[in-house]
Amino acid sequence: MHYSSYVNGVQNPDGLIRWEQDGGRYRLVVETRVLWFRFVFQSAGEMGPGGLTPLRYEEARRSKKEVARFDPAAGLIVFETRGGQAPMPQNFQDRFSVFLQLVGWVAADPQRYAAPGVTDTFNVADTREVEPMQVQYVGEETIEIGVHGMVTTKHFVRLPRHPGDKRRVEVWLAPALKWLPARLRQTEPDGTQIDLVYRSTEGR
Repeated sequence: MHYSSYVNGVQNPDGLIRWEQDGGRYRLVVETRVLWFRFVFQSAGEMGPGGLTPLRYEEARRSKKEVARFDPAAGLIVFETRGGQAPMPQNFQDRFSVFLQLVGWVAADPQRYAAPGVTDTFNVADTREVEPMQVQYVGEETIEIGVHGMVTTKHFVRLPRHPGDKRRVEVWLAPALKWLPARLRQTEPDGTQIDLVYRSTEGR
């Protein structure tokens, strides 16, 4: 999936979300560029009746790469690059699989998100730590995307993780795209906005 990418309203090179799955295993790649810096995030793991079970998560920022590995059988999260480990909690996802897990839940039961305020709680790992995350349904919105024009979406926002948390993450899921993201936006504490707006899809 190709996304038009904007930083504070200024267009950057396209962003990309690559989603591969065979019913048993999955691989998710999110790639974006901010100015001249390239960022790639990868999640890989298994699929089952409960959704996604991440087994490996990788972040590549500029020239640095960090990896975390997840062992559900042992109940452990191993921070391979940074060192150390942590117990794997319930409702566990990595930083990017969490949004595809949300996609699955919305696709399976969109009526659950009929009224604003519905909140899902996850425990989310990156390559350094695990922290709780709450994602709240804001409401239905119509937004404009690429050649599709105006589409109806369900708008979700990550709630503040702690007092003083000024980073805001939002996602708009569209039934016209099989509930995959029509738009993603991250607002940094300094006010910088990184916006990805759906443009086109390959391979279907």
